[in-house]
Amino acid sequence: MPKIKIAAVTLNTTPLDFIGNYESIIKAMESPESRDADCILFPELCISGYGCEDAFYKPYVWTRAEEIVKELKTISKNQIILVGLPVFFGSFLYNCMAVLFGGKVVALVPKLNLANTGVHYERRWFHSESDFLNSSISFAGDKVPFGHFIFQTKYWNFGVEICEDSWSVQKPSSDYSLQGMDVLFSPGASHFAFGKQKIRRQIFTEASRNQCNLQVFTNLTGNESGRIIFEGGAIFASTGTLVKEGPRLSFSPFQVTSYDFNPMDLRATKARSFREPKPNTNRRVVPTILLDGVSIEKDKMTHGFSLLDKRIEVTHEEDLNSFHFTVYEEFTKAVCLGLYDYLRKSKTKGYTLSLSGGADSATCALLVNAMKEITKRENGDVALSSLGIKEENLLVTIYQKTENNSNLTEEIAKTLSEELGCRFYSIPIDAAVSTSVQLIESVLGKTLNWKEHDLPLQNIQARVRSPLVWLLANLEGHLLLSTGNRSEAAVGYTTMDGDSSGSLAPLAGVSKEFLLDWLDDIQNGNNRFISPKESIRILRNTKPTAELKPLSEHQEDEKDLMPYPILQSIEKKLVSLGMRDEDCLEMVKQEFPWEPAETISGYIKKFKKLFMTSQWKRERLPPSFHLDEYGLDPKSSYRYPILSGET
Repeated sequence: MPKIKIAAVTLNTTPLDFIGNYESIIKAMESPESRDADCILFPELCISGYGCEDAFYKPYVWTRAEEIVKELKTISKNQIILVGLPVFFGSFLYNCMAVLFGGKVVALVPKLNLANTGVHYERRWFHSESDFLNSSISFAGDKVPFGHFIFQTKYWNFGVEICEDSWSVQKPSSDYSLQGMDVLFSPGASHFAFGKQKIRRQIFTEASRNQCNLQVFTNLTGNESGRIIFEGGAIFASTGTLVKEGPRLSFSPFQVTSYDFNPMDLRATKARSFREPKPNTNRRVVPTILLDGVSIEKDKMTHGFSLLDKRIEVTHEEDLNSFHFTVYEEFTKAVCLGLYDYLRKSKTKGYTLSLSGGADSATCALLVNAMKEITKRENGDVALSSLGIKEENLLVTIYQKTENNSNLTEEIAKTLSEELGCRFYSIPIDAAVSTSVQLIESVLGKTLNWKEHDLPLQNIQARVRSPLVWLLANLEGHLLLSTGNRSEAAVGYTTMDGDSSGSLAPLAGVSKEFLLDWLDDIQNGNNRFISPKESIRILRNTKPTAELKPLSEHQEDEKDLMPYPILQSIEKKLVSLGMRDEDCLEMVKQEFPWEPAETISGYIKKFKKLFMTSQWKRERLPPSFHLDEYGLDPKSSYRYPILSGET
């Protein structure tokens, strides 16, 4: 009995880049790990890209994808290839996997369970049936079965369920497994969130145990369309054991993870495990498709594992551990990958950043520098130059000081820039602020003062900084980074057209509390991507402050708002979990027993008021990365009315 080799490809796609996606698919098929595979699995919607959004409505997207399949089906006739694409059939648009073999499209398998929560919005574009389909369609020059099938070859059988199908309680594969399915393919577009890979491992490992089969998951990777980061991490789980896992958060165009298995071992496990004393005669029968001519050459029947496979199989625990990042390392690499792809796909030359000497802007600088180092490590020293990016110009920083800024924050900004080896400028902007104030005073006929005009005098400083840093970014041909975090977005603690300005807000998906803990984790030497810094040490000995009020007032963020841990706790309970105020109060009191109940109640009321009145600000923030279990980006995570009567 031959060993069957399956190659699972994680792919970095770009929406609507049909040529680029096609070329990546071809290169993955030609890679050494794929060349002798019996079957190559690609991710969901890998031909068109997953994030096409309303462009899915355009007929050229479906027809172009069909043309690509027509090309692909003739390239590797002796291998089974599975690729994802949108297909218009009847009166509906479907999210499908095309099964290719022998120069033909063997079948099109539509997705049954559409993802429609959080960052996913598939029901806006795609149709799904409530039950299995068995029809046919003229597609790519063939009369093609369209529906849900078990595919039979000479030595092994397989089924296909697409991403959300594997997460659903009603898995299509539950019916497949009772009809002798050996392998279940689960191509996905499963977005990154902290700890989500652990859940995937559990899902596929448990499903493989229940169904006594081999489960193969593969995924998109990279910042595909701007806001969502995909992490790759192909998974092979066999009869209850995670047997192989591919690289996560890779900076490469694709990664191939392969695994060899013996179908008879799976069937022996089935024979020991499956019993049905009272057969269910009403059980759904899934139609089968015979893949004629699928056979394995003599040399491949006995080749066993390659040296690489043997090493991984013997020491798989050690290799798997290399993909087990801490949550802070996950954050580091995910954001770095997001920043790298944003540059690469926007064809921009670098990032400009307004350094304030605070935690948020320092985090952005650290991540851009880490992105540079990871890119060179994974893709070679010329990776950035091949994109037309000069390493010395990748990050440009500027500190814009007023009389309200301390010498300490300027020292932190300068020290950090020196430690990272990036260009640093420092300019005074008091004259520009004074000119702006004087112009308004001249038309109002009065003098502004801190007692009566506190907020406007704070905001004008942030707003004067914005055009200057934009000018610098434009001169450099750079994207401007906005440094706000999710805690600030929740309560509107940002100046619109000031510090909120930017092309991208990479930190808006995580809380301030998380960012401070992340910096501490670096200083403790726990982050394998970023080493401790003197600038971070100094920074963490200061209190977060906007430095917009006179220094004599000792302005601090937590005095303006509330302690960040409490803000984060309230935010999660009221926004993510949707708790009632009363329940939120009781739980926050338990978490922070040293705080008086009246104080916590006041914090909750303050949070609710600020959250409700700040939605218009969140609507105008730059695009942000989805990183945590929930986010506040109104485009991809949390939709909330700009005007509301919530109390």
